[in-house]
Amino acid sequence: MKRVSLRFRLMLLMICLTTLPVVMVTWIATSNTRQSVEKELISANQSRMLWAEQYLNELIDQIDLLFYTLQINQQLMSRLDSEFDDADVGVQLQTHTALRETLTASFFSYARKIDKLTLYSHASKRAMSVSYADSGTISELDIESGAWSRVSREPISMYFKQSEDDVYAFHSINRFPDKKLTGGIAVRINGDVWKEVSRILKSEPESSVFLTNDEGELLSGSTPHVASDEVLSQLRNTKLPDLGVVFRQTDKYLIFMERIGDGQLTVVKAIPKTVIAKSALPTIRAGILTGGLFALVSIVLSIWFSFRFSRPIISLARTMRMAHIQNAEMESVQSFDEIGLLQHGYNSMIQRIKELIEHEYQREIDVKNAQLLALQAQINPHFLNNSLNLIGGMALAKDAPEIYRITRVIGDLLRYSISTGGDKVTLGDELAHIRNYLFIQEQRFAGRCKTAVSVEEEALTSELPKFILQPLVENAFEHGLQRKEGAWYLTLVIKKIGRLIVVMIKDNGVGMPLERLDQVRGELKGKTESGSSSLAEPGSVPKRHQGIGLKNVDGRIKLQFGEKYGLRLFSKPDCGTLMVLAFPATEKRMIGKGGNPDV
Repeated sequence: MKRVSLRFRLMLLMICLTTLPVVMVTWIATSNTRQSVEKELISANQSRMLWAEQYLNELIDQIDLLFYTLQINQQLMSRLDSEFDDADVGVQLQTHTALRETLTASFFSYARKIDKLTLYSHASKRAMSVSYADSGTISELDIESGAWSRVSREPISMYFKQSEDDVYAFHSINRFPDKKLTGGIAVRINGDVWKEVSRILKSEPESSVFLTNDEGELLSGSTPHVASDEVLSQLRNTKLPDLGVVFRQTDKYLIFMERIGDGQLTVVKAIPKTVIAKSALPTIRAGILTGGLFALVSIVLSIWFSFRFSRPIISLARTMRMAHIQNAEMESVQSFDEIGLLQHGYNSMIQRIKELIEHEYQREIDVKNAQLLALQAQINPHFLNNSLNLIGGMALAKDAPEIYRITRVIGDLLRYSISTGGDKVTLGDELAHIRNYLFIQEQRFAGRCKTAVSVEEEALTSELPKFILQPLVENAFEHGLQRKEGAWYLTLVIKKIGRLIVVMIKDNGVGMPLERLDQVRGELKGKTESGSSSLAEPGSVPKRHQGIGLKNVDGRIKLQFGEKYGLRLFSKPDCGTLMVLAFPATEKRMIGKGGNPDV
């Protein structure tokens, strides 16, 4: 190495210092590109699975609503208990006509999701069907075998079954006391529903979508080819949770699985891993090409710089060998720093990214606001209020004061809901709204529900955000009392204690266990495991049924008056629940006649 020239060693060193980092960076970038494509693909498909879940949950909810709407129709059920083929031809014709009209009305109410509705009478072993092409044909039906067989074996709320090329949903009708089978309902799902599910999920042409019922049978919404044994094996060996997407990765596939509803349906999507390589291939090729080009440029520049920088050194060495030391001349070397320029470019880039993020966030808010306004504009509340007043007047004219009072109370509820004038109201106005709500509930559950309201009049002049009390009272009914058998009692107490207004709502409902109570209290303080405001009402409530919720009430009070005010809960199993709302006393004074302040 001693005989190797300085120029050659400098050239070799510069080639290594410039080429090796380029090669390493190219390799890391290629690997990261593939991982990034994979993560992006997984994230996008998890979102699509959740989208499909929402769509299918809506389908299940609508079918479930159709089933129970028909089952609670007392006239329909009474005719179902009687035989289709009554001996009296007139009675038979009247029964058939009433059944056909009821089924036809129900069918066209849900015609976007179903294209056939069938009602089965177990007493006569016959069924009536309505569809776009069928206005009420009656036929013999054997439910001991085939898709109807589960209806004959046990009471069942809903299950899906493949029958020929179509998917049906079935529901059994059983007598309440002894669970004896009296009939059943079946609907044929519109084929466009499965097309929409496939459109949502099949974002990659190579992917496969499998739809199974609660018995693991493939439904017609599945990809029309033989299902992969590897994918279905993963489904059989995986215990799926009630909520959320389960992701599994095998040697060949990325697999997404999710239960829909209460397990009536299961959606599985499988994406071959070759899709990842195919998606990342253009980027990888560009990276390798760019890396190779930079490596070549680095070699050329290294040779050029090595010759350029070594030339003065070699010239100086030759000069030193040929001249005396006193004749040597000193040469200055100057360099320029580029870090400041890079920092300025980085700051400019970050500022631009923030502006783009803020713009996109504002755009999403505008879209949400536009959607909300569109929903609010679907019904003209003033027209509905006038219609209620018309109905009340007609009831009064027909000597039906009970109907008039109920319509008047509903009109007051609606008028309070659509009234303008700010977000804050007096406690007196809010209490009047709650009294109307309690009146409706007492009428709904006459003889079973009793309420008591105790109010200190001096507290009614205080102001609070609008619609604060109604979610609390609704909470007591929906998740405390409606699950309790026997008599219901609800007490509302409003007191003014010093400068503090205290509202107490007590019910004798099912209450909450200590574990659930601690969880609800923690969620009121913002200590949710998921990091979101997932607080629902007491009891176990699915997320899609949360509504405004207690978290919203507590948050609005804290936002309006401060963190030391808000909502507190006390509950025991089978002993009911006590909700205590505290906020500062304020007064809204308006000068009436005679100069006296009226609230």
